[in-house]
Amino acid sequence: MKNWSKDSAEGRYWIAGARLVDPVAGTVSEGAIKVEEGMIADIAAKPDGKGKLPVLDAGGLCLAPGLVDMHVHLREPGHEYRETVATGSRAAARGGVTTMTCMPNTNPVIDNAALVRHIREQASRAGLCHVMPIAAITLDLKSKRMSDMGEMLAAGAAAFSDDGRPVTDASLMRHALEMLRTWNALLISHSEDLNLSEGGHMHEGPASTRLGLKGIPREAEDVAVDRDLRLARMTGGRLHIAHVSSGNSVESIRRAKADGVRVTAETAPHYLLLTDEDLYSYDSHKKMNPPLREQSDQDALLAGLLDGTIDCVATDHAPHTEIDKKRELAYAPFGVIGLETSLAAVLTRLVHTGMMELPRAMALVTAKPAEILGLPVGRLEKGCPADLVLFDPEETWTVRGAEMASLSANTAFEGMELKGRVRATLLDGQLVFGRDSDGVETFTSRPWRDELPVI
Repeated sequence: MKNWSKDSAEGRYWIAGARLVDPVAGTVSEGAIKVEEGMIADIAAKPDGKGKLPVLDAGGLCLAPGLVDMHVHLREPGHEYRETVATGSRAAARGGVTTMTCMPNTNPVIDNAALVRHIREQASRAGLCHVMPIAAITLDLKSKRMSDMGEMLAAGAAAFSDDGRPVTDASLMRHALEMLRTWNALLISHSEDLNLSEGGHMHEGPASTRLGLKGIPREAEDVAVDRDLRLARMTGGRLHIAHVSSGNSVESIRRAKADGVRVTAETAPHYLLLTDEDLYSYDSHKKMNPPLREQSDQDALLAGLLDGTIDCVATDHAPHTEIDKKRELAYAPFGVIGLETSLAAVLTRLVHTGMMELPRAMALVTAKPAEILGLPVGRLEKGCPADLVLFDPEETWTVRGAEMASLSANTAFEGMELKGRVRATLLDGQLVFGRDSDGVETFTSRPWRDELPVI
């Protein structure tokens, strides 16, 4: 990583000696990338030598588009002691994430244009990651009155969701889908029946019975998914199902797609690596909503990723303080962090087990979410933004929450060995995070112009 920061700051250079991972073409090839003014200017077998530009040596590591995480909680405004836009951006850079969309369940709720603009301004100042707010569907997330979605869309909202809570009023949900259809805008559903999940702490099954804890049945997700799929079919609106954890929901989404419903879906890394049996330790760091479910559900999620029913992987990064998470399981809050472990978790579960080839797995965290959001990122193509991640797919490391760049340490993967690690992250062609062979890490803020158009 020597001289990468200085040379990338010049704005025009080559990255050579890389294994280029193209998630759209589905290829891995030896090659070089030319960067000019924050964009990918050329892709070639080697630098052409014209203009005598600096050449940065990738050392045979993998170079791919920066990750796009479409489900993140940044806690600002209102809960900055858990995470801020700046600390979340720092965690993103360390995890190879160059674009993320943050959920509106802050205090106050992101349900007006002023707060949408505030989040984008804070992200630009932090200068480590492109951050686009997801604005609330309803005022104060109360499922009573619809927010002014048109105004927030004009202010830069990436999509709309009441995530953290479901929209409980089916009629309001219908009208939101109809309204957003006029702009071809995306509605992200937190699919949960609160009457079925109320008072639960983990998945309802043999494990919850043995632990003596009230469970959350998978039907709490299933019936809500079914409702929203029916409303999407009825309205023709664009629906995205967040954090799918149930095998039954996978099947419902599969049928809806076959019927032509405009639906996409995501799952999270923790559902691919852990099950409810991992809670036998009463580890509150493995408590999230929806909860870890049974092995059969995990198998269904993996099958859904393989056949395209589940379109992408997003972290649902949800920071909490160590004091809150160290409560006994029944009293600890739901939520785990994931920005810094996402790439390694996907590689460990999908690539190193032989389930997927590297480019296809990378598409789940780059090109696919970018396509769903309508953003011109996540692609390794001439003319695309030079938002890039350099990583070693073979490096094994042990997850330690205390070593995270995030303000919170509540990782579900504490002590787990993962395979695959970020070595550098470039935003608009400039190095924002680097980690050398000795493990020394550096962050370099690069305030960016807020000009990320839709496609």
